Amino acid sequence: MENAVAKARLNSGLTAGQLRWTRHLVGTAAFLLVWQAVGFTLGAGILAPPSAVLPEFVAMWGDERLPGIIAGSLQQMLLGYALACAVGMPLGIAMGRLPALGFLLHPWLSMLIVTSIASLVPLFILAVGSGFEFRVLVIFTSAVFYVTMVSYDGARQIERRWLDIGRCFSASRVQQFVKIMLPASFPYLLTAARIGLGQSLRGMVVAELFVIVGIGGLIHDAGQEISTARYFALLMLLMMLAWAANELLRWAGWRLAPWYESSRRLT
Repeated sequence: MENAVAKARLNSGLTAGQLRWTRHLVGTAAFLLVWQAVGFTLGAGILAPPSAVLPEFVAMWGDERLPGIIAGSLQQMLLGYALACAVGMPLGIAMGRLPALGFLLHPWLSMLIVTSIASLVPLFILAVGSGFEFRVLVIFTSAVFYVTMVSYDGARQIERRWLDIGRCFSASRVQQFVKIMLPASFPYLLTAARIGLGQSLRGMVVAELFVIVGIGGLIHDAGQEISTARYFALLMLLMMLAWAANELLRWAGWRLAPWYESSRRLT
């Protein structure tokens, strides 16, 4: 398979990055063509085609309230996401390195990670109301279990011989953590951050749909319209936000650990 990919690169005369972007563009174009055909057949009331969604997406930005709504939604999403990473990553690493803690918490996390966040919303409303704190709590709960479990798996993959080598060179516990455990766990922590980001966006929409504010409130209102064009335009906005945030995480990963991104390009 790898030889076939390399041969395709040589025959096309494109670099790996250019070939990747070409595949993305071709795949996107094919998806849009199929969407247009199906949407034209079913009608805008069921599945608005791209020819109706794109003008609605452009017109949507004429609303002066939209930037403020997006900023408000992102503010609570980023706060909940940051709290999930700040709690989940250290907890996951501690579970992976301390067997007793992992034995105690792993069964509960395994159950909570498959629990629908929507089923917990009434409890959260009773606990903190339906304001900003409620939305942050929903976002935090949506992401923290995923972040913890992925970080836990990463900590368990650290080979004991690496830590033994550190001890042979008189490395303190802090030095072992900073110079051995964190670099070894980095791929898992980056994966945890990306998965947590996706779950945070979903949690944001779920929380806002319940109280009809922010982007979730706009999606709720669009769902009441006869045409689904505005609804899909808002979904496009969410996908663009998710893509931009994921690329930002990729850039941050390259800045924090360039050796990791370089090794990924070689494999």
